[in-house]
Amino acid sequence: MSETNESCVWRCSVCGYLHEGEAAPDECPICGAKSGEFESCEEIRKVESTAIPLARAKAWRCLVCEYLHEDEQPPAECPVCGAPAHQFEAVAAPQDESSKAVAAAGSRRLLVIGGGVAGLAAAEAFEQTVDQAEVTIVSEEPGLPYYRLNLTRYLAGEVKAEALPVHPEEWYREHPITLLDNCSVRKIDPEKGQVELTNGKTVEYDRLLLCTGSHPYLPPLPGIQLPGVKPLRTVEDARFILERALQGVPCVIVGGGVLGIEIAGALALQGADVTLLESHEWLMPRQLNRAAAARLRQRIEAIGVDLRQNARTRELTGDGQGVRQVVLQSGEHLPAELVVVATGVRPNTALARKAGLEVETGIVVDNHLRTSQPNIFAAGDAAEHNGTLYGLWNVSQFQGRIAGLNAAGDDIAFGGMPRSNSLKVLGVELASIGKIEAEDGSYQTVGRETDDAFCHFVFHDGHMVGAILMDAAAEFAAEAKKAIEGRQSFDLLLRHDPQVEDVLQAIGELAQPAAP
Repeated sequence: MSETNESCVWRCSVCGYLHEGEAAPDECPICGAKSGEFESCEEIRKVESTAIPLARAKAWRCLVCEYLHEDEQPPAECPVCGAPAHQFEAVAAPQDESSKAVAAAGSRRLLVIGGGVAGLAAAEAFEQTVDQAEVTIVSEEPGLPYYRLNLTRYLAGEVKAEALPVHPEEWYREHPITLLDNCSVRKIDPEKGQVELTNGKTVEYDRLLLCTGSHPYLPPLPGIQLPGVKPLRTVEDARFILERALQGVPCVIVGGGVLGIEIAGALALQGADVTLLESHEWLMPRQLNRAAAARLRQRIEAIGVDLRQNARTRELTGDGQGVRQVVLQSGEHLPAELVVVATGVRPNTALARKAGLEVETGIVVDNHLRTSQPNIFAAGDAAEHNGTLYGLWNVSQFQGRIAGLNAAGDDIAFGGMPRSNSLKVLGVELASIGKIEAEDGSYQTVGRETDDAFCHFVFHDGHMVGAILMDAAAEFAAEAKKAIEGRQSFDLLLRHDPQVEDVLQAIGELAQPAAP
């Protein structure tokens, strides 16, 4: 047997970055997480990874949406999702202009298809890394790339249209990034290294990154194409909805997930008469148990939303002017002059299929986010990694950054993202991590609800395996996530019939530095 220590694979529990070595790195080169946020992943195939040096300037990452704020102090409120300052954690700032490297031969030109968060994160990472980079972003939507997460806040009147763009127009003039907005790609030619645009022009590339995103899923209901029926995916969708959601106008939201709840709350604030339909027995069943969902329901109904659970839509009816009713499977007819459909999304894979890339449900990528063509990468909603399509804003951002660095010639691996959710729904802060219900009698649960906070913890074999935290308790989300993913032991605590306060104190102590 070799006398040298065998290296292991370590995965960052925050962003999915993979590191090979005898120990976890001091700091994640993608998101700045510290070594304590890494977990050993011996089941993952070992990969060679090159760390990217980071500047040591302070920055702050929002735990809800992953927005990065570069300053000595966190902002009072996240400009993307509205999370308060205590929902930010200190990280290292990304590398600056002085640390650019010369790209590998033939990789100076990056073409990004898609102007969402994945494409923009990739463009920035590539431009920050490569000397004399030439980056082109092709975006179907007119205007500047924007924070899609802010569309519901825009509907609610919390942010103005001018606050939606990620960067102002002059930013693109100051960086080697060309934005071709209101523009579509007709065809990718991998052999020639070029794409053909719908306007007939061609753009050549050394590296191509597919961030084609996803499109709303519209269920095949009779009447789904009636005027006045709309998903919320783009700024144009939001403008259409705002024009119709007037005082007293009956609006029906189909889908009680996070997006549907946010849309319902936003339109209620505009004075519309809103009904929210959830087909399950309670809201957000993948993230919340019955008790937590009941608490959220109280908030929704308190702002005037009529919530219908176990409500399944049969058809939409209308006239020459547009939709007029939503008919439920129960036979009930709900008046509706606006119907917003929030029933999920599907990845955009047509371009990749036509180009001969490997596609399953999404565009298949390896740990380096490469497709079946070595100089073509994919990230975001359309990328399928190890059989998983995430469809999450923060994952798209991290994948985009990793793909951009690899397109520049680095060797950074993505090892998947742990399943946890930190959300802000209708002003309610909540976190759902790991298992939210006991699977059998070997599990132990601890919970408590007050006017100010809701806590629910799930334990197995002395380890915390899941938690739901709402309102004031959500400030412990980062520590709870660390305890669950790090398999912290609570065995002694559990033997003494713990109270919720004991659990909160214990996970709070996990954030404190270890005694020397």
